[in-house]
Amino acid sequence: MVPWLMTHKYKENNKMQWEKLLSKQRIGKDKTDSIDHDRSDFQRDFDRIIFSSAFRRLQDKTQVFPLSKSDYVRTRLTHSLETSSVGRSLGFMVGGKLIKKHGLDLMPAEAGTIVATACLAHDIGNPPFGHSGEDVIRDWFQNSEIGMELCAKVDKRQRNDFLWFEGNAQGLRNILALQRPYSKGGMQLTCATLAAFTKYPYVSEHIQNKKKFGIFASEADIYAEVADHLGLILLGTNKWGRHPFAYLVEAADDICYHVVDIEDGHRLNLISFDELRTIFLDLLDNKEDIIKRVENIPGKKEQVEYLRACTINALVTSSCDVFFEHENEILAAVFKSSLTEEIGKAEEFSRLKKVAIEKVYNSTEVIETEAAAYEVLWKILDFLGQIVIEFHVKGELGAKCQKSIKLLPELYAPSSDATVYDNTQKIVDYVSGMTDTFAVRTFNRISGISLLRR
Repeated sequence: MVPWLMTHKYKENNKMQWEKLLSKQRIGKDKTDSIDHDRSDFQRDFDRIIFSSAFRRLQDKTQVFPLSKSDYVRTRLTHSLETSSVGRSLGFMVGGKLIKKHGLDLMPAEAGTIVATACLAHDIGNPPFGHSGEDVIRDWFQNSEIGMELCAKVDKRQRNDFLWFEGNAQGLRNILALQRPYSKGGMQLTCATLAAFTKYPYVSEHIQNKKKFGIFASEADIYAEVADHLGLILLGTNKWGRHPFAYLVEAADDICYHVVDIEDGHRLNLISFDELRTIFLDLLDNKEDIIKRVENIPGKKEQVEYLRACTINALVTSSCDVFFEHENEILAAVFKSSLTEEIGKAEEFSRLKKVAIEKVYNSTEVIETEAAAYEVLWKILDFLGQIVIEFHVKGELGAKCQKSIKLLPELYAPSSDATVYDNTQKIVDYVSGMTDTFAVRTFNRISGISLLRR
């Protein structure tokens, strides 16, 4: 359950309006772009994401199986493309029904593109080595000597940005500040796409029970502009109701993340074919028809792919149905679940997740590599954090840090005239932007290991 949903009650006259929610306004521009090309505003958003360096780096970032030797299993890039495809289908289906229901000036494909773009970018802020990368950054700030000292020196309202570091918030920061840092709004995506991307539209100050958040303090003011353009419901200081399409992005991610991880787990011999077959068939209504078709498909690999496709299609359709069943609650920012938690096969989908956790995410291969990743990122954070400490505690850099800072690109290099918060963000920006391979290479360089291999 999302924390901010607990503080707001449904009122018929307090709902977001679809006409405003689909705004093409771009942050950093006074007006929407004139139509002098064949691409829509939302298609331009899609293209800006797919050609960005942050998106390109996802090709060498872990999805579940870190540094896997198999060329079959998914990377963050593959997962993002698949999630975008599912999101496009969800957006197209929902968009078509919204047009019929509300007479919106919108093409179904435009709704599909908004959701597809947000899905394409949804992992753009995730650090290397999968979810363990987020865990390392949090743990480093909570338990390392350098990390704790840095946190003690920042404002209390900003501290949780580091103590509970979130890839979701880092992704928004990438889009709004780090890509095209010379312009206000960074990539200058449309407000509709930005809000659809933001699954947790509140700052870390509002997190409860160590839940997720989606906006760093540094991006709160600019997101407030986004929320104002769209008419998002204000639930508190720097705390807004979700854009309805954010539920579709969440559903697409949830579906792809768990369903394809079962497929990957089978490919790596962690899940048997019979177990996979049972798990997927349990999520289908036309089970008997599917079984007959599967039996006519030659080859286990092709059978698995067909079952996976049928399962995703069924979950997409069910999620769309749930969206419209709860449309009024969603528009009033009081819907208290994810779409996949309310589908008719929610119990079966929960079982699928349980199998993924037990047999895939906790497999020996995943755990061993994540443990190694812990050592890599911790070492790098210590190395970079020391630079910030010397700027703000000693007032100047020692001989070692004078050399260390020269290894950093200008955008990520701490400076003596910046605040502790800003300098600490720079080192987190740098680490979270690393690919798995670059992180290992950096670890080897600062540890002296690369010298021994020459």
